[in-house]
Amino acid sequence: MFSTIKNHRRAFRSLVMATLAVFALTACVQTAHKTTGTLKAGTENRRIVLMPVDIELSVLNAGGVTEPRADWTTAGRGHVRTALAAHTSAFEAEIVLPENNDILDDLDEDQLQIVKLANAVGSSILLHEYLPQMKLPTKNDQFDWTIGPDAKLLKEKYDADYALFVFLRDSYASSGRVAVIIIGAIFGVGLQGGVQAGTATLVDLETGQVVWFNRLARASGDLRNADAAVETIKLLLTEFPT
Repeated sequence: MFSTIKNHRRAFRSLVMATLAVFALTACVQTAHKTTGTLKAGTENRRIVLMPVDIELSVLNAGGVTEPRADWTTAGRGHVRTALAAHTSAFEAEIVLPENNDILDDLDEDQLQIVKLANAVGSSILLHEYLPQMKLPTKNDQFDWTIGPDAKLLKEKYDADYALFVFLRDSYASSGRVAVIIIGAIFGVGLQGGVQAGTATLVDLETGQVVWFNRLARASGDLRNADAAVETIKLLLTEFPT
């Protein structure tokens, strides 16, 4: 199962980013959550582990191609991690942070594959729950998604009831791209600038079921800035069942 996920990961991410870009460019903002309704706000004694964020910040060059920036990604990861810890501290739940594991690649292989699996399932939710033309008739309009029994590995490792997986991509137009956009506007051609997009997936670690999901897609935001990262996390976790 894991090898299959790995083989299709790149194509899946490209499709997801394209979908999120469409959302961002066709709507003002922003979020629309899905839930099973099985996780109630204020549930006592629940423990939620915040898994390392899958994040990448990029510059959008004049030709419209994104180029990852490691320095921006490192800064953005720190801002998002701080914002997540602060935002979730208000939840009626005990928040668990993986020790010395802020970076995905520092996780052991089993955990890393579970994160990839959760993000892959999130990608499927994005495509099949938010795009009417891609609805799956087998779902019968039910929000019914799972990452499978491997979720229990995280339950045992962190003694947690749920795990929150966050996927974020943020791009910013270079000066060359801005010039191209201006020239395009003069001739009546609309061109894409930077896009901020992401998903948040909450999983029941006993069953593997996705119990809450949200997506963010917009042509604004800046994860290079700490205050702006707080605003992004607040939006992404809108209507989280606290």
